[in-house]
Amino acid sequence: MKKRKWKFRIAGGAVTLLGIYLMAVGYGETITLTIATVVLIFGIAIWSMATPESYNSMTDMIAMISMEKPRKIEEFYEAYKNVDTPFGSAWLAKFYTMRQKALVFGPDAKGEYLYFWLTKDGHVGYLGYSFIEGFIKKKLTTPVYPIHEDVAENLADHLSYHSDLMMFQSELKANLEHFVKTGTVQPFQKISASQIYTFTEDYRLTGQHFDLEDTDGNLVYEIDSTVPLKTFYIYDAMHTEIFRMTKELLHALPTYRFYLYGEPYGVLKKQFALVRDQFSMELPEGKLELREYAGSIGHNYSVKLNGTMIGAIVDNMDLTVGNIMFDNAFLIGYDAKYLPQLTALAVMAARELARDKDGGFSNRS
Repeated sequence: MKKRKWKFRIAGGAVTLLGIYLMAVGYGETITLTIATVVLIFGIAIWSMATPESYNSMTDMIAMISMEKPRKIEEFYEAYKNVDTPFGSAWLAKFYTMRQKALVFGPDAKGEYLYFWLTKDGHVGYLGYSFIEGFIKKKLTTPVYPIHEDVAENLADHLSYHSDLMMFQSELKANLEHFVKTGTVQPFQKISASQIYTFTEDYRLTGQHFDLEDTDGNLVYEIDSTVPLKTFYIYDAMHTEIFRMTKELLHALPTYRFYLYGEPYGVLKKQFALVRDQFSMELPEGKLELREYAGSIGHNYSVKLNGTMIGAIVDNMDLTVGNIMFDNAFLIGYDAKYLPQLTALAVMAARELARDKDGGFSNRS
């Protein structure tokens, strides 16, 4: 793995420097600058492929896993073929897009599945996501346990199901890494039915207002802020303050101070990242992380506590006037006790997106 690291670092560095050089000599020439930009992006991509840490920080759809020794895909198949997961047990397949065999989990009724394959030398594995069953050329084995699912018809529940798939991909990656190190497979947790809420903005002259409602349209929380939009208050249906968040001023990166039932809860800080927005906060329970991910069209965020996904914030992309004009989203929760925190994070995400649209600094490419 060290040899691979330096090979990709040197190649990526050389291509990146070439891109910078072309930008310098081609300043003012559109064609040269376009070529230079492509070369620069290509160089950064090669550099990021040197280690799993750098590669995984650049993409959500595929995760890199390093091996301490050459491996064969059959080893993983033997280990996972009798293991029941939320997406059934593993099976082997041939893909049109690669020569190697791949391990597959799924697909579901909508054609979504996860697949794992190894490089030719067996030193690196990749765990990917796809929704195109047509890529599968041949089914080499049959899963012992079929997929367990109940895919709903409406958009909200489908996005919730998609978030469940992203959570399973994260768990499967950790499980595969554990198998690589120890040779044993950990049992998979059963994905509990996530709760989904609608998060909608309402225009008011006195300040910004949001409503959080359950799937039956019942009001769960009201979120209000007066002008200027610095402090937001989260009230329950009886208008009792549950949570409060205040944006700190004079910070290089956005910083928010959180209060639970009036008591200090934690400080959420934006992390410097080139690709996507990331926030983190140290809590008595551990580390809370909010990270933008490319789960579907729009701006989506996963929320993790100590590495375990507790919720997600997903753009409501229905083409309505309200969704075009305001910050409306679906809030997905896996643990009801963290709903106030998830609501506060949804408000913060909406404010940051509005800030980016207004010309503020964004980490998104």
